[in-house]
Amino acid sequence: MAERETRALKAIRIAMLVNTLIALIKVVLGVFGNSISLISDGIDTTIDIVKNIIVYKGTEIASRPPDSGHPYGHGRAETISSSIIGISVILAGFFIIFEGISKFNKTEAIESLMIIGASISIIGKIFLSSYMSVVGKNTSNEALIANAKDYFGDILASSSVLIGGLLIRITNKAFFDSIASFFVSGAIIYMGFDILKPAVIEIMETSDENIAQKVEDKIKGFDMICNPHQIRVRKLGSYYIVDLHIELPKDMSVFESHRIATEIENKVKNSIDSIYEVVIHIEPCLK
Repeated sequence: MAERETRALKAIRIAMLVNTLIALIKVVLGVFGNSISLISDGIDTTIDIVKNIIVYKGTEIASRPPDSGHPYGHGRAETISSSIIGISVILAGFFIIFEGISKFNKTEAIESLMIIGASISIIGKIFLSSYMSVVGKNTSNEALIANAKDYFGDILASSSVLIGGLLIRITNKAFFDSIASFFVSGAIIYMGFDILKPAVIEIMETSDENIAQKVEDKIKGFDMICNPHQIRVRKLGSYYIVDLHIELPKDMSVFESHRIATEIENKVKNSIDSIYEVVIHIEPCLK
């Protein structure tokens, strides 16, 4: 667990540094270039920095061991971080739409600065998206994976700014700057909902049927067990909590029942990745 969190936190620190540089470049070039789309893209990256801070703190909290107040651990902190990211991204998208409408064809953007700023952003975001995705999957960190998806959306957004700059250069029509900002906002809003969806599913404690089926398959390997049922799987951040019911011979001793339950618990936890705890309710088999 400690190695997992160390890798995740290192990835977040790198993302914060790169995002800070990209945000400064885009906002400065956007201001000097009088480009609403590039400034909006820079604001989006600035929001990324704030989100990185939230994810960093969420990952730190999630790494804490269980205590009396949180007997299942603090894994849900990562889910909360993902939710905040998703909501903030959606709000940022609508803000950019408003700004694009209010300044439609009212400014003369310098297309060369738009092209330079967008190109730098695309290169930086490709690096961050790939890096965060790999680390997020290797550490089963949903917040990092959410960030990676958001960075992919940023690539699409910056591509819109790049295309807008090229169209202004070709046609000399300033309204392509606002149109580019609309594409930026559309990509941002879409990715926001994509990020928010798995977080909502987890908060609603939707059972993971794939994991439940794997648990049931492992249980079927025990001869004395009959009718495993009510197998429920809850996701807390990067790990799962499983509870289930099994039936054992009605004349079996408490000691033997406990031994079998412990054996099942160990087998499930050792053979299925990311399962943190297995709670087993024993019932008498009436067959």
